Amino acid sequence: MSQCVKDTGKYSFPHRTVEKWNASSDEVVTAHNMHYFKEKLDKWRHGDMTL
Repeated sequence: MSQCVKDTGKYSFPHRTVEKWNASSDEVVTAHNMHYFKEKLDKWRHGDMTL
């Protein structure tokens, strides 16, 4: 992984999202359409483990 000289790289889109995407459940990642993705993501983010 490359280092950034300035802090701008630290706050870029990939650095903010990759860790959260990798931590999300398989059901969220493999949702069949956007509606189910948003629904499952909201449940996952709010700690509802009964996806």
